[in-house]
Amino acid sequence: MFWPPFSGFIRARKSGRLAGDVDFLAPLYDLASFAYEPMFMRRSALALALLSLSASSAGVMVVNRRLAFFPDAVGHSIFVGVAAALMLSLNVQATVLTISVLIGLSITFLARRSHLASDTVIGLVFSGTVAAGLALVSRQPQATAGLSRFFLGDVLTIDDGQIVALAFLAAISFAYLGLATNKLTLSCIVPKSKRHDAGDYIFGAYLAIVVALCVQAVGVLLVTALLVAPAATGRVLSVSLAGMFWTALLAGALAGQIGLWASFQPAINTTAGATVVLVNVLFFCAAALYRKICPAR
Repeated sequence: MFWPPFSGFIRARKSGRLAGDVDFLAPLYDLASFAYEPMFMRRSALALALLSLSASSAGVMVVNRRLAFFPDAVGHSIFVGVAAALMLSLNVQATVLTISVLIGLSITFLARRSHLASDTVIGLVFSGTVAAGLALVSRQPQATAGLSRFFLGDVLTIDDGQIVALAFLAAISFAYLGLATNKLTLSCIVPKSKRHDAGDYIFGAYLAIVVALCVQAVGVLLVTALLVAPAATGRVLSVSLAGMFWTALLAGALAGQIGLWASFQPAINTTAGATVVLVNVLFFCAAALYRKICPAR
């Protein structure tokens, strides 16, 4: 499976028309070969490296803006996307991505226009999307088969098209957050009535896209931890926003690679996505313990 914008890219590569143009992935796969022999493991390692850049950087803003349950609300909208795509004979990935963005924009709109707190709005949208998804799935029983890979995720099935998509997302994340971090941070303390509309909506759409791609790797049930845990580790260990950002990136990248490697070991033999999230949580626990023993000055 791959995201629709890159379907032509993959078809062209398989037909040999882009054979000379996509060799930029070969050196990265060769580098991953030092740790993994199977090609699917090399792809997974590269995908997690790219995904951790986007998820960890976005997670910093999620933690600072107190939107920890936003990924859950958007992630569970996938139920609606899969069922709707099957009922209307649409592309599943494109429908899921579109509905995720719409849910993200809806949360932003309700949080800005209502007098309710953000967590209340997210809880309402979360409940509504789950209920709508279950209702649609009950009318479309074959949708349950399509939901299984979104529940738990499967980073081991990621293909070259998704890796290219993740690379674009990582580049966009760094560019967007590099330009908007100050405004997004300021909006944490500015009353909703005085915020700039466009900035909040752009952030909502961006975060929804990140969540939709993260779900492919770790599933709906664990997507929140993938975004929040590295950022929380950075928050505990750092005293500045810049320190939190870079610490979160380092923690997310290390947890991704350690988790993937550990899940592949015969003595452990666990699901890759769940193991990655577990390592992220262990990093946070270690950071919290360190800060308890050695308080920041």
